[in-house]
Amino acid sequence: MQNLSISCALVCLIILGSSALVGAFGVLKHQISAVLVTGVMYLLAATFALFTLAIIHFKRQQSKTRTSSIPVSPECLDIPAPVLADGVSPSSVVATEPRFAPVWADYYSARVFSLGWSVDLGWGGVILCVLASILWILLSKIMRYNPRPTVSLLS
Repeated sequence: MQNLSISCALVCLIILGSSALVGAFGVLKHQISAVLVTGVMYLLAATFALFTLAIIHFKRQQSKTRTSSIPVSPECLDIPAPVLADGVSPSSVVATEPRFAPVWADYYSARVFSLGWSVDLGWGGVILCVLASILWILLSKIMRYNPRPTVSLLS
């Protein structure tokens, strides 16, 4: 799921970069179709950003509800459950021995995932892309009914 999320984010960035080029061409050369395509590309970028955020959300939900599938001996029951709960298992059975419990406890704080400012920034980006899409489409409508002034050679 992480690779899928990264792929969606990269597609979103590629679309945003190419839409900036198409939009600049459309405005400078007064090409209405290029401006309209830019609006659609911004909407497509917002869609892929939404996919990225949805994948991140469901990945976090899945890691919270996952349980350990590795059998643990009774001597190891004093090791807290998060050691194996998020799907990362130790490389050997020796690592689950009770004498390694203090070692695992040092890593628990690094294993806790929390949503921070980056997810809020992602949602802000989705909203910004949708608003930019609406503005680009509106600009194409304005350009359609406001023809480019012609330069007369007689004046």
